[in-house]
Amino acid sequence: MKVEWVNQDLNTIVIASKQSILRMGICPGAGYRLPQDEAISVHLATMMNSKELAAQIRSIGREVNFDTLNATRKLYTPLHPVAPFPGVVIHRDLKYGDHERHRLDVFQPELAEKQPRPVLIFIHGGGFVRGDKYTPGSPFYDNIGVWAVRNGFCGVNITHRLAPEFQWPTVIQDVAGVIAWVRNHGKAQGLDIGRIYLMGQSAGAAHAASYIAHPGQYAPAPHGLSGAILLSGLYNLETLAVDELTRSYFGDDTSLYRERSSIEGMKNSSVPFLVALAEHDPAYFERQALELLAVLHARDQRLPLFVHLLGHNHLSGILHFGLAGDRLGPAILEFIASHLD
Repeated sequence: MKVEWVNQDLNTIVIASKQSILRMGICPGAGYRLPQDEAISVHLATMMNSKELAAQIRSIGREVNFDTLNATRKLYTPLHPVAPFPGVVIHRDLKYGDHERHRLDVFQPELAEKQPRPVLIFIHGGGFVRGDKYTPGSPFYDNIGVWAVRNGFCGVNITHRLAPEFQWPTVIQDVAGVIAWVRNHGKAQGLDIGRIYLMGQSAGAAHAASYIAHPGQYAPAPHGLSGAILLSGLYNLETLAVDELTRSYFGDDTSLYRERSSIEGMKNSSVPFLVALAEHDPAYFERQALELLAVLHARDQRLPLFVHLLGHNHLSGILHFGLAGDRLGPAILEFIASHLD
């Protein structure tokens, strides 16, 4: 089946496969996949809205604080539907542990299928001290789970314990608990427990990286992953100007930062990675991503799939997920397709 792509800069239609676009050196996110039966006028209107949206995001700036995060949410909240979602069933607040924040939501297709689906687990951000998988009346982060179902997966969105009450390695243990829950209960939920992908944004990406980098925290259990998607994370505490929020989770003792960083453990792991970064991320997130890319290049003698989310800030890339013009979703599909056994 052909795929139509709208080039957002040239206002042109391109007919190509995702593979041929990749060979041309263009990430699938350079445009967005379009059903052939939709009117071109709708595509161009969406494209124009995307340009206007990018301009508003640029005006918000690169800093990450309450004002910029709230301004970004305000832009995106009206663009998404909220539950219920046609064709998607959500099982809310299933317990994977004893703490009140040991909760997860499972997203499944409404119609039962004979074959289990691969699993996309999402860890939210929040500066290590806040955040949740879902807020009633909000589309976030249901947009991740709904995208998963509509692209052939089952979605699992999780919450975890928060700093400063719970410090490193608490969330590694929480993620291990989620993986164990999926492996123990997933078959009954229509989940393919042999194909689990872990995705995190911001602090969520840091937690996902920590889980992969420190298998001793949940040994002898395996990591259980087929791949990981990391968006705007922190990986090396030793090269980071650690702020109060980061210290609240990793602690004040800088002599422990090498041990608690993820960079070396990720190099020693066999997990495939997709690394993503927003164009308007703060510079320290850029440096962390570059360090990770260098380490993974040394490990594999090639770069992992990398997605630069042009036009986005630290939060908008994940809030845009599932909308027209989303760059990350197509890249995830390509990443997973390229690592099938």
